[in-house]
Amino acid sequence: MTADVLTLSTYKSTHLPQIRSTLVDVYAEVWAKEAETDPFLSVERFDERLSGHASGGDWTCVVGEIGGDTVGYAYGRLDSVSEWHEVLDPTDPGAYDYGSDGTFGLCEIMVRAPWRGTGIARGIHDELMRPRPEARASLLVDHERPRLRALYERWGYHRVGEMQPYPDSPRYDAMVLPLPR
Repeated sequence: MTADVLTLSTYKSTHLPQIRSTLVDVYAEVWAKEAETDPFLSVERFDERLSGHASGGDWTCVVGEIGGDTVGYAYGRLDSVSEWHEVLDPTDPGAYDYGSDGTFGLCEIMVRAPWRGTGIARGIHDELMRPRPEARASLLVDHERPRLRALYERWGYHRVGEMQPYPDSPRYDAMVLPLPR
């Protein structure tokens, strides 16, 4: 393997004990500055959310490495129907269309600074979505980050409304992506 080859590895909830420290370390690096002033973005709160997200057997994570260094990851799980009833101010009549096959929720996607803007995030995302049997994927993007929302729109996501999943979380734009089956 050469230093510039991206290796993608897929993990399930049973693997979380093996990769947890990697996920937490990357999160801590990516969100270090923001976590200093926002308790919701703290490593401790992320670790709690990670435990909750991975508690179901449908949790899947893709980790990207280059030359043995973790460059980023994405993970998600099957969304619950009740979560989609929490969509605020729906802008799309299909916002509540959970679908008979469910919605795969992209919970986290992050790439370490040296590898941002290289297409790695898209590669990790696409590997995570490739085997999904659901009709759609969803994600939440901070309403205050329009450039990031525009990136997801280029990937095919569209805004369906807003959500605030925790009392102390930001208000997010809820976005969905139809998945090929």
